[in-house]
Amino acid sequence: MVKFSLRNKLLFFSVILALIPLGIAGRTLITITRDELKSSVNEELSIVADSLAQEIDEMYRDIWRAPLLLIRNAVDNENLGASEKAALFMNGIKDVPDIVSLQLNAEGVPTPLLLVTQERFIENLHQAGLDPKSVIRVSSKAISTLLDPERLSIGDLTYIPETDTWLLTMVVALERKIFNRQATLSARINLDRLKDRILLHHFTKSGTITLVDIAGEKIFDPERPNLSELGIVQAALRLLSSGSRAIGVEPYTRPTGEKMLGAFSFPHYFDWAVIVEENEADAYLAITKMVHSLIMWVLIGFCVAALGAIVFAQRISRPIVKIGKVAQLVGRGDFAVRVSEIKTRDEISDLGKRMNEMIEGLHERFQLQKFVSEQTIDAIKGADEQGVKLGGQRRKATVFFSDIRGFTAFSEKVEPEVVIDMLNTYLRVQAGIVRDFHGDIDKYVGDELVALFQGEDMVLNAVLSAVEIHTQTAALNEAHPEWNIGIGIGINTGDMVMGAMGSEDRMDYTILGDTVNLGARLCSHAARGQTLLSEAALREIEGIAWIQTAKLEPIQVKGKSEPIPIYEVAGAQPKAKERRYARAEVRLPCTLRAEDKSIEAELRDISAGGALIYCQDSLELNETLQMVIKPPGQKSLALTIELVWSDFSDDNKPRRFGARFIEISEQDRRYLLDVISQLRDRTAFHNKQ
Repeated sequence: MVKFSLRNKLLFFSVILALIPLGIAGRTLITITRDELKSSVNEELSIVADSLAQEIDEMYRDIWRAPLLLIRNAVDNENLGASEKAALFMNGIKDVPDIVSLQLNAEGVPTPLLLVTQERFIENLHQAGLDPKSVIRVSSKAISTLLDPERLSIGDLTYIPETDTWLLTMVVALERKIFNRQATLSARINLDRLKDRILLHHFTKSGTITLVDIAGEKIFDPERPNLSELGIVQAALRLLSSGSRAIGVEPYTRPTGEKMLGAFSFPHYFDWAVIVEENEADAYLAITKMVHSLIMWVLIGFCVAALGAIVFAQRISRPIVKIGKVAQLVGRGDFAVRVSEIKTRDEISDLGKRMNEMIEGLHERFQLQKFVSEQTIDAIKGADEQGVKLGGQRRKATVFFSDIRGFTAFSEKVEPEVVIDMLNTYLRVQAGIVRDFHGDIDKYVGDELVALFQGEDMVLNAVLSAVEIHTQTAALNEAHPEWNIGIGIGINTGDMVMGAMGSEDRMDYTILGDTVNLGARLCSHAARGQTLLSEAALREIEGIAWIQTAKLEPIQVKGKSEPIPIYEVAGAQPKAKERRYARAEVRLPCTLRAEDKSIEAELRDISAGGALIYCQDSLELNETLQMVIKPPGQKSLALTIELVWSDFSDDNKPRRFGARFIEISEQDRRYLLDVISQLRDRTAFHNKQ
């Protein structure tokens, strides 16, 4: 049967006549205009940057350097007398307003032979309460540092905050000696004209113009901020450092997230870069207006389409409500629910199928939560609409490293499948113990586990985890003598950086810092069955009498100049409630069987050594029974148990029983360890929700 689609029923004329042609035409128009505008903007930026660089060169060459060289040549001219040379000095100051001082020095003479200043500039310094000579005089040391006998030298910039003036020092050597000493002519150049040219440039109405030096520092800014973190400045400095003076265009994004278009050029005579920038949104304002107009017409098209949809609203409402109820149940965590078959043979029926596919996908994503730490989940839940951002915070925590000893040798002897089975078993047991003691798994690195403990008793919990892991490792080795694996553990506490590291499209929420590195070094030095503590970790638990530690010889670790004191956990006798075996709190029905009876009961707690059973019937202590359980999604398991203790209710009737497993086979023991680990993972997963 031919399928008459919902699009044909509901939106045929509206989509054909409004949305499709409008969308295609609008998209094409925007793309073409954007490309043309981008080319135009880049050309404008390049022209502005290059013209300013040329203006700086012309100002230097024609206004600053030429008069200075003219005066130098006059001083060197033997045909001119002293009065004529002095007059030339004075006229040079008057005729070139940018030159605020001329200074004649002789080598070895501490004071200038001649210092001529611009009266107006000197008057401004007096009004600002400054000593003019101390401001404009160029010291002999500065002259000797800058002097290049072969060419005119340019010094660093000097900022006078009292008058908001920037001065540039220029030094040139005289060919003739004075009093048989090497002589120099130096000048102080007032850069107000250059600064005003940049500030008053017509481009600054829509964008920004910035001068930076070869160190990336902003010129004409009293704070001299370093702009090297900006992408366009980095690109310009790379060319400047390489000696290239090519014009460049560089779109980039500022640390604030603002997208910019920029270009840069370089004056020939200075190690400066002219940076010209414009906000991308301002540059593409015409495009934005076009998009808004297109959206308005799209909304009109939708309104027209909605009129046609009203005709069919009643017919399609029922299956939509059905889908909505399913979505509500999924929101409550029921991933077993599905949308029943919808027989309309249109997009609504397709939506029901896609809804079922989405539920399966959500279930898979919830399963993926098992692959990330609780810290990562908390970061995702606490993120804003833009998602988790890169960066970290400094916090005090305890890092826990455990590494399987003998893993490499073991993996070389057996099949890869056996290696994976062994590795998962040991890591599963360790992870369950870490969670039991309020720790969080940060990551798995091969056969290594990295965990994080926080809170008041974080070091104590880490130590208890280590003790329990060694105990359970011994139990696993008894169950799997062919594995014979040992664990080395390192524990350190202190400040570390926690946060999202990586890139915007692929990041890990992890921990970094010297505290973490030392924890890893301790783990590397820990022998089989050994737990090593740093001195900082020891201080947190040294007042606990039932934890025994032993001081070991200090060790030299990478990154530390001095040996590091270390301590070994020699023993611990925690509270009686601490369990020897890996355990899981559950609520599972079970059946207790004897020769003459079969009793229904409830399993509340299970470990590799025994179980806690709730039962309404009276049972005898030391009685041997067969307990049959069926874990969710697993096969049934029958275990022989002995009742070793019981609680009594007010009517003196036993209700809660403690049982230990007896006559358990090796195969059943391995299966039981896997079941316990899965039950613990399931409980931890639901607790996160």
